[in-house]
Amino acid sequence: MKLSRVAETISNYARAEMYALSSIRKLSDVHLIWGPLYARSAYGIGAKDFSLYRLASTPKHAWSDYLINEPLKAKYAAITSKEARLIADDKSRFFAHCHAHGIRTIPILALVTSQPANGGIIPHLNSAAELARVLVPGDYFFKPSNGSHGNGTFSLRIEGNTLHWLGRSGSFEDFFKHCQAALQFTRALIVQPKMVNHQTIRNITQAKGLSTVRIVTVRKESEIKVIGSCLRIIVGDSETDNFTHGSSGNLVGAIDSETGELIGVRCSISRTWPKMTDVLAHPRTGKTIVGLRLPHWQDVVELVTRAHHSIDSLYTVGWDVAITDDGPVIVEANWRYDIDILQVAYKKGYRQVIAENMTF
Repeated sequence: MKLSRVAETISNYARAEMYALSSIRKLSDVHLIWGPLYARSAYGIGAKDFSLYRLASTPKHAWSDYLINEPLKAKYAAITSKEARLIADDKSRFFAHCHAHGIRTIPILALVTSQPANGGIIPHLNSAAELARVLVPGDYFFKPSNGSHGNGTFSLRIEGNTLHWLGRSGSFEDFFKHCQAALQFTRALIVQPKMVNHQTIRNITQAKGLSTVRIVTVRKESEIKVIGSCLRIIVGDSETDNFTHGSSGNLVGAIDSETGELIGVRCSISRTWPKMTDVLAHPRTGKTIVGLRLPHWQDVVELVTRAHHSIDSLYTVGWDVAITDDGPVIVEANWRYDIDILQVAYKKGYRQVIAENMTF
């Protein structure tokens, strides 16, 4: 292990230990003195997760309920067919699948790529001239075909023959040069129309980016069941709604999956270390979030249920769904989703929920 990694690990455990010691209130809390190390040795819960899940404020008998992302994803992989993985992992293929099955998803208008067209329904753009021919004035969203967690995404606005992206302005030729540089790190850039949240959500966030729902479904025999859902809520001028253990500054809201009501919202008061706290209102707009009922909720559940039924041998999915004024649209399907965001949102471990609904 590199010295820098060792130093980081020691620092992380020192911070977790400070949190644990500051939580001691009575004699029965003495176990917190060695809490972070015990959580790691007994349950594989690292220092950051110890703080992320507020384990010092959680009864010790409940620590074992918390699941770790990577071991759980390995179990998902063992029960998910190669064909199902390909459909979910390949954004172009997933779009084509949804198009063929009448499932509402964000359109892929084109791929900016150096590769030739493959005869599919998505045009390939290989030059500035082709970009100019396909992209009319308006707002677009670009993301790498192999991207995740919002990495490498950006917006584009076209006004006449002038393009605006990432604080820059220029011609189609200028923008295509930017795309060529980005293509060094991905097979293609996906071009989509820029989506806008339903007015109810926009009233809360007043953000330029899209706040999306993460809704997790499982296939249990012939039934598709929702086992958890949350809203990733943008704060500030971010283009993406990633929570990233609170380091993004965004919020995560637990949703009552029966009614679509936001029943609790959390954030980290630190960008450098997870220090989770509950909030009632959006910190920038002051609008109350807890108690808000999301629009089109039953349509959201019906959409992901139908989408899940359409892909055989896919046993669990973390769907990303955007709720717009026209209803819900699927953004992505994630068969190897992280479980941590649900555990943070609901303030509970998901071991029992997974055990009751999935067989590995």
